[in-house]
Amino acid sequence: MRTGSLAMTVKLGTAAVMLLLAAPFCAQMHKVEKPERVTRSIGVYEWTGDLKKPSASRLIPVSLFINSHFEDGDLYLARPVPFTLETGDEYSIERAGQSLGLFDIEFARDVVTRRSMVDDDPVGAWYGYGKFELPPPKKKSNLKASAKEPRIFGGGDDDQPHFAVRAGAEDNGSSTGDNSKSGTSSSSGSTRTGTTTSPAPDDDPDRPTLRHRDPRPDTKHEKKQKDGGSVIPLGTSLNDDPDRPILHRGTPEEDELPKALTGIPADMQQAVAVSDASGNDPHVFTREWESSVERADTLKAVEVLARPLVAAYLAANKLQPVAAAVARSSSGPSFANTPASAPEGPPRLTPRSAPVNTPPNSKSTATHKRAVAKKAAAVVPLALTDEDIRGYELSYGGLPTFVYTAETPVAEGGPVYLTMVTQQLPSGEMQVALTNVTDATHLNRVPWMRPVDVVDPDGSHRASLLMELRGPSSRQFALYSLVTAKAEQQFVTAVIE
Repeated sequence: MRTGSLAMTVKLGTAAVMLLLAAPFCAQMHKVEKPERVTRSIGVYEWTGDLKKPSASRLIPVSLFINSHFEDGDLYLARPVPFTLETGDEYSIERAGQSLGLFDIEFARDVVTRRSMVDDDPVGAWYGYGKFELPPPKKKSNLKASAKEPRIFGGGDDDQPHFAVRAGAEDNGSSTGDNSKSGTSSSSGSTRTGTTTSPAPDDDPDRPTLRHRDPRPDTKHEKKQKDGGSVIPLGTSLNDDPDRPILHRGTPEEDELPKALTGIPADMQQAVAVSDASGNDPHVFTREWESSVERADTLKAVEVLARPLVAAYLAANKLQPVAAAVARSSSGPSFANTPASAPEGPPRLTPRSAPVNTPPNSKSTATHKRAVAKKAAAVVPLALTDEDIRGYELSYGGLPTFVYTAETPVAEGGPVYLTMVTQQLPSGEMQVALTNVTDATHLNRVPWMRPVDVVDPDGSHRASLLMELRGPSSRQFALYSLVTAKAEQQFVTAVIE
């Protein structure tokens, strides 16, 4: 019994030792990849005029995703120029992930407004200036498949195929009689025959080329002249030298930078700017409309959700809307300062004996006016003008997302601004994810949320909503993510005056 127990103990000990020895080798087989470190800068490109050749432009840094969190692009490593606006930084100007061109930072400037200059600690904003260039055209591949198929013949005594030798080729000793030249080897009574491939003829029209040939006859001459491969004698005068530099006054037109954009002009346009050196494949977030009917139905469904929001804001701020027919009319009379009234009916005659309801005091007069305005607002159809709706798909297989903006004219003051973000559920029902309602006289209380675009701020292939929060004399930029049913603010910049 002891011998058996000792043998069993030895076996168990040996197995344990083998397990301990094998453990490190098993651990070494598992390789853990380091998480990808993303450094991604997001900005807003603003310009006037044509995008291809803007008359004035600037780039405003918004966010910098670095070390797995967001930093303010206007403040990060500003020593003194921010890290996001260093000379040589290249931004891709995008529309929903689709690149429109490239913008190279030439220089940056800290702009301090007159209002902030009176403060002891003036607050300015860093802007980047440079030149916009269209993306280079995509080169078409000149490779094409050959229409001819290689002929295969049987060779020797075995069934191994080989390519046919082009007729007229020199005999390089490929006869089966010479084993050393034909690739035939003998080992232990077995014979292995190799294959020989003939080179493609130089004059084969189906032969693929790696570079497009220039059909111009002087192409070779120009290339030799550029790389110094040939010597061209000069004429008797230096003016005959085609490579002689010519001095001009001023800056060449192609090297001129657009003017620095100042203020917020009425014709200013905006687009997203993205700078990322990782070189990831682009992700386009635009959701194309299936048809004009789908767009009309979606717009109608969104308007049903928008009208109660505007009506509630008008009632809470005692604003009187303008009739829809008057708001859409371009040639009719203006009723901006005239309260809207109920539609006229057949004329009525008031008997002389009927008492006139005159409010006894000012308080009842104000109550009476509010009642009349409320009744008129209930009769006047609510106008939604300058409507715009855009569809997006914020992630792969995500819910269709729609960004809707509209305005409602009011009798006094500026219009009421509405911004609403909705998502379409699989059932077809629309759910509201984000709303913003304000008017021109209350921007200091509720800023105007103006959609810039959607953008992937952290390289996760999931887009966020980039909004401009515009106040009466300042503005901010904010990112909103739509991971849940309600949009959450992901990042907001400092105040820009």
